[in-house]
Formats: sequence, C-alpha cells, structure tokens
Amino acid sequence: MTEKKTINFKPFVLIFIVIITLIIAIQIFGAARFETILAAQAEVVDGFWAEALIVRDEKVITSPISGRVKLMVGEGDRLATGKKLAEIKSANNNQKIFNQKAGLVSFAVDGLETKVNLDNLNKLNLQQFEKLNGHYKHLLSGDKIAEGDPLYRIVNNFKLFIIVKVPKTQLERFRINELIFLEQKNSEELFEARIVDIRQSLEHSFFQIEIEQFVPEWINRRKIKLNIIKNIYRGIKIPKKAVFNQPSGRGVLKVTGYNKYEFKKIKILNGNDHSVIVDGLEVGEEIITNPEDFNYGREV
Repeated sequence: MTEKKTINFKPFVLIFIVIITLIIAIQIFGAARFETILAAQAEVVDGFWAEALIVRDEKVITSPISGRVKLMVGEGDRLATGKKLAEIKSANNNQKIFNQKAGLVSFAVDGLETKVNLDNLNKLNLQQFEKLNGHYKHLLSGDKIAEGDPLYRIVNNFKLFIIVKVPKTQLERFRINELIFLEQKNSEELFEARIVDIRQSLEHSFFQIEIEQFVPEWINRRKIKLNIIKNIYRGIKIPKKAVFNQPSGRGVLKVTGYNKYEFKKIKILNGNDHSVIVDGLEVGEEIITNPEDFNYGREV
C-alpha cells in the first residue's frame, strides 16, 4: 500500500499570522506619526511680550509737620483742587491737608517719582532699565509720619507712557508714530497706544510709547509685562510649522483618509512665529502639523 503524505499547515499559518501582524503594526505605528489639526477661523496676534517701565505725570507732596495722619479719601480717588484729603495731628497742632492739583490720589510711593517722570522722559538713562524697579510703601490712616516724608502723590490721569526694551528681531518691524495695541496677561482688554520715539544704542533699543487712555490699575505699579501688538489677523489659522516648500510650491499635507495624505498648495497671508493665516484651505480640513516626519518631495 502507498502511504499518504500529510501536509503540515502549521508553518504556513504562522507565516500568515506574522505577515498580518506586520501589516497591522505598520498601519498602527504609521498612523501614530500623524499629528493633525483642523483648519478653523481664528485670530493670530502679531506681537512680542516685553517688560514695560511705567512713566506717569505725577507729583509727590510731603508732610508739613510730624504727627499721626488721618486719611479722608480713598486710594485712587479722583480729586479736584482744594479737596480736603487728610489731617495730621500732633501734640500742638492739627494740620488739615488740601489737594494742590486735580488728579488721582495715591498714598503710596516707590522713590522713583522724581527720576522716572515726564519731565526727564527723554533724558532717562535706559542703561539702568533693569534696575528701575518700584517697591511701593503705602501710608495708612493712623500711621505716624515725619515732617518732610512723602504724604501722597497726585497723578495726572490724562497722560501715561511706557518704555519697553525691544528684541533686535522686532526692531525693524515697527516705526515712529505707528498705532499699536497693548495686552496684559490673563486679560482680553486691549489698550490703544502709539510709538512716539525709538531710542537705539549699540547694546539695546527701546520704544517710548504713549497710551491713549489712562489705566487706573497701574497707579501703584512701576513695571508690567505687556504684549506689544503690531496687528491682529483673522482668517483660516494653522500652525506655521505645518507649512513647507517643495518644487511645486508652498503648502501643507492634508489628510485624505486613514493613514493617507496629499500635498495641498496654500498662500500665507499674515501671521507670527507660531501661527499663520492662510488662503487655500477650507474650514474643517485636517492638516498634518509635523510634516518634517514625512519625506514628501521637499527641497533640501
């Protein structure tokens, strides 16, 4: 009798399983390389953050006598000339204090009022910019005060300037008399302002900026972090890193299916170092944001 040979299918099954596993792994790990975002209508703020030195039109009034002070008005109150604002009681005297000039009153001083003010704004030694930090001391009702000590400040609430140190990469983008906007951290409010002077030296450059409105919250601040905004652009926003060049032009990789993509030409309209407003995309199109991980005919 002839023996029948039995075929062992086990090796074929194992090979089949390995092949399927490899295909799935390639798909999974290939898809994992995709970092994407949906194109959407949004704003791109074109500006830079900088520390601003606040310069006010203000005058410090000193105490005429020594004694215990009683304050009659609140911090930041708007006072007219001749308004009674304090009394100073001593053993032999009770001196009433009347406001000498209209403006906002503050019972805090930092000692820089005579150095950092509008009268010497153009003469200010900006090489000392980092050292011009205010440390305000507040006078409270009931405190003792000596003759000649600062009693209060009166601040002109119609004039407000700031000075900011400008990075070299930003200097050529702005000009004197240019209208700009200022933004504080954690605030949606924007303040209109204008660059009135640009002071340059071999080491540093500074913008001298006049703010169109007075900001009462800054009355007892000498420095503040601000975004110096050149413009705000609106349109289809995508990350700048998603855009690259190839022989056919500038564009992005658009997702067309699972683990599939194609090159789509776009035009950058405006933007900043992180995001751009573009033409050539529709709202909702999915864009790969890490094209550097894909070899798609880019120019070397």
